Amino acid sequence: MLGLEPDGILQQNCRRYVDEKVNAPPMHWKVKARLQNAVAMLPAKLGNSVYFFGQRLLGGLREVDSSRRLQAGLEIVSRLESLGRSIHGKSVLEIGTGHQINVPIALWLCGAASIVTVDLNRYLREDLVRLDLAYLAGHTDEIQRLFGGRGRSAEFQQRLERLVANRDSRIDRVLETIGATYLAPCDARKLPLADDSIDYHVSFTVLEHIPPDVLSQILREGNRVLRRDGLFIHCVDFSDHFSHSDSSVSSVNFLQFNEQEWSRLSGNRFMYHNRLRVDECESLFVANVDVQAVDRVIDLRAHEILQRNGLPLDRRFREKSAETNATKHAWIIAGVRSSS
Repeated sequence: MLGLEPDGILQQNCRRYVDEKVNAPPMHWKVKARLQNAVAMLPAKLGNSVYFFGQRLLGGLREVDSSRRLQAGLEIVSRLESLGRSIHGKSVLEIGTGHQINVPIALWLCGAASIVTVDLNRYLREDLVRLDLAYLAGHTDEIQRLFGGRGRSAEFQQRLERLVANRDSRIDRVLETIGATYLAPCDARKLPLADDSIDYHVSFTVLEHIPPDVLSQILREGNRVLRRDGLFIHCVDFSDHFSHSDSSVSSVNFLQFNEQEWSRLSGNRFMYHNRLRVDECESLFVANVDVQAVDRVIDLRAHEILQRNGLPLDRRFREKSAETNATKHAWIIAGVRSSS
């Protein structure tokens, strides 16, 4: 499926989150790149702490909007329902936990039985989770409206009450409440999970940060842990992430650099982007799983720039269509690839 604009309030809100994922004040992207590269040279534990402090002070965690990643979880549920599937009573594997657990919270509020959320690094922050739970406690009516009909069910209300009752609890208690297991550091290519034990394999704006060869192995491992009727549901952000905080550059700005130049600018663990275009990402999925749908959203500003040849592209991207290069994000739905 190919569309310039998604339909529905939920999809629009979810798209807005992708567009505004980093809410930093204006900073030239090359200055930001130099700072990130410098912090990445610090020992891992210290570097992670310094980077988190910078994000809280100036970056995407400066103002924590608890509702946006809830909307990402809702979008996963909505797409399942559009396929005649349900989240109720199901098990979910999330790739890439990050600093918060709002996607698992949304899935659990909608009826998921259990969630395993994994991350290569232990980034989850108890202080941010408590801020999110305080938000839920103070905006229960708003949350119920956000979840629509689901928010009016007795089960939803009971789960929400249980969750907000634990808003001052330690993170392990919160995870227990929502039936979640947090595994970090964890290599998603080699999961400590049984064969055929998971219903849905999901992520939201994570896969663009994974090298293509590693991503292939993650999908193959997904084939192992997913039940035969399981689904992969992933939202991939194809945009130049520096454009999220520097409006002077477009979402395709990074397509002008060759691999060596881009690695020098942004090859660190905080800002790595594989720069796969949507066609390449789809091909990678097709090679490993049974793709059922690729729902693309195109950045109209970037499309216009590319149409008028307003950006000198590296040879890797030069032969691709403007629509392909300007695809901002896409939802990829796939089934399990049989081993036979």
